[in-house]
Amino acid sequence: MRAVSGEKDAGFSPRRRALIGLAGGAASMAQAAPPTADAQRAAHREGFETVTIPVYSQDIMNVVNLHEFEDVGRRKISELAYNYIRAGAADELTLKANRAAFADYWVRRKVMVDVSRVDTGVELFGKTYPHPVLLGPVGLRRLMHPDGDRLTILAAHKSGAILVGPRHTLIADMTKAGTMPVWWASSLGYHAREDAERWAKTNEDLGAAALCVSLDYPYTGARDRPSRDHWETQWSDTPRYNTDDNGSVQFQSGMIFPYFPQMNWDWLKWVRAASKLPLVIKGITTGEDAKRAVAAGADAISVSNHGGRTLDGAIATLHALPEVVDAVGPKVPVLVDGGVRRGGDVVKAAALGARAVMIGRPYLWGLAAFGQEGVQRVIEVLEGETRIALALSGAGTMRGVDRSFIRPAWKAYKPG
Repeated sequence: MRAVSGEKDAGFSPRRRALIGLAGGAASMAQAAPPTADAQRAAHREGFETVTIPVYSQDIMNVVNLHEFEDVGRRKISELAYNYIRAGAADELTLKANRAAFADYWVRRKVMVDVSRVDTGVELFGKTYPHPVLLGPVGLRRLMHPDGDRLTILAAHKSGAILVGPRHTLIADMTKAGTMPVWWASSLGYHAREDAERWAKTNEDLGAAALCVSLDYPYTGARDRPSRDHWETQWSDTPRYNTDDNGSVQFQSGMIFPYFPQMNWDWLKWVRAASKLPLVIKGITTGEDAKRAVAAGADAISVSNHGGRTLDGAIATLHALPEVVDAVGPKVPVLVDGGVRRGGDVVKAAALGARAVMIGRPYLWGLAAFGQEGVQRVIEVLEGETRIALALSGAGTMRGVDRSFIRPAWKAYKPG
């Protein structure tokens, strides 16, 4: 359990002090005034941790959860940009199901457990990271902020988050400056073997910690929001938007737009042979595909339906998670993305077998709302809520969570 340090911190208002206490798991989250002497003594009892949280503006601290970052971010970007990031496929059933799935499970909390020290750390590929939140691969961070790619890198570095899919043009300079976080390369695939091998070798030479490929994007999904906006691919690069003959409209109603429809399991074998880096396969939602991926050389599986942006009606990722975990066994790390918004969500995912979670839209909304500090705060809030959920569930650590901590909400109890 972490408590706010008792050092003199005149730059913190009472309101900010209370919010930081909440994020760090302090003993009294309702505190609205400077701590009493008793509270200060309690915060320094043996076994309690102290934590230093950056000081943010009151505007940032007024945003108290990940949902609210979307509301603030939307007001700071164009409607076109908002619709592109917000969009799910077709009727957005899968997009909604990803979030709704977390309400389909209850946590079975355990009491009378010493949780005075809570550990959100996770292990991936032999290294330990301070929390289970990864920044997933997303396109067009610059839609949220003109300098979105660089600011996201800085935020990941400051927050200890693994960043998946950083912009290549920034990696060398930021690595030299010491501001590059641990990062994984990201790809939707390639048709030719030489291209796949070149991708793997290039990223290994640049310093990637792992290679992540998304297998679930052979074509774009049918997305009404960008179709209604006559979304043009060049708008994100210029960023000039027009609908004349010079524009390349990527989304139109009923139009199929190919990316890499010829991808097959040989691709994984090509990459596996070209690099010694861990290979993370993203976009898996079935046990049989998970087994095939591991047989083809995958070192980890990321359960994903691409944020509900491809096939509408695809299974919610949290519902797919147990099947994938059971298929690959305990030695293969499994990650999950889709709909994660609360620390309790992270604990539920961990109880179903996830080693870590990826987030996409939440940190984009943080980027749109407050730039680098918005991304940092999204990570901090989610980590802080995860710490609280671990403490109150009785698990205490990410490693301590297993399926005994969860049950389906609809399952009636049967004694014996």
